[in-house]
Amino acid sequence: MASILIAEDEPSILMAVRDELAFEGFDVRTVGDGPAAVAEARTWRPDVLLLDVMLPGLNGFEVCRRLRADLGDLWIIMMSARGQEADRITGFEAGADDYVTKPLSLRELVGRVKVGIRRRQGRDAGASRRLGDLLIDRRARRVTRGGESLPLTKREFDILDLLLQQPGDVITRDEFLDRLWGKDVYVTHRTVDTHVAALRKKIEGEDGREYIQSVRGVGYRILEDPAES
Repeated sequence: MASILIAEDEPSILMAVRDELAFEGFDVRTVGDGPAAVAEARTWRPDVLLLDVMLPGLNGFEVCRRLRADLGDLWIIMMSARGQEADRITGFEAGADDYVTKPLSLRELVGRVKVGIRRRQGRDAGASRRLGDLLIDRRARRVTRGGESLPLTKREFDILDLLLQQPGDVITRDEFLDRLWGKDVYVTHRTVDTHVAALRKKIEGEDGREYIQSVRGVGYRILEDPAES
């Protein structure tokens, strides 16, 4: 049974979401403030966290940042009445996997939770991969070179992981946006380029080996053999 933690300070929303998820058969716990969300997530280690942005004590963005440091496989769905592009981008940069706006559609929310669980389970398949001198541990969501961890953000790891799922294939910027940000989230192609550039800087090192190749005007592909570049 998948486990869901709801962090929401509005009682009516909290009860409605809790009851809907419990009806679907999920194991559900609830908290009403930011510090409690951090503590419960670290202790219970749920599969999915439904995280309100405007929590007392510690806002949702900061909760997300803190949990990403030690719960890399937690699927985080942020909930907010603030649907502006800047707020969504802030959420994703903090490490959120999905972002939904209020008022909530309970059926849609349940659907997003189920998608999150499937994607989270998919992360555990094929636990580790080699890419040149890099070791990618999908379960721990960690990339190392010579035993030393590289400081990838949550979004950077997601991009690398998606590229590795389709080695040699060109993944378009639109596909990155649809699969990693969500089809109903408005962010631009430049957001993808910015994250890829940061990822390349971290994994390609100083020896000039190219692991990610840009396909002009289209997107990016992984080079399993860096000599291809």
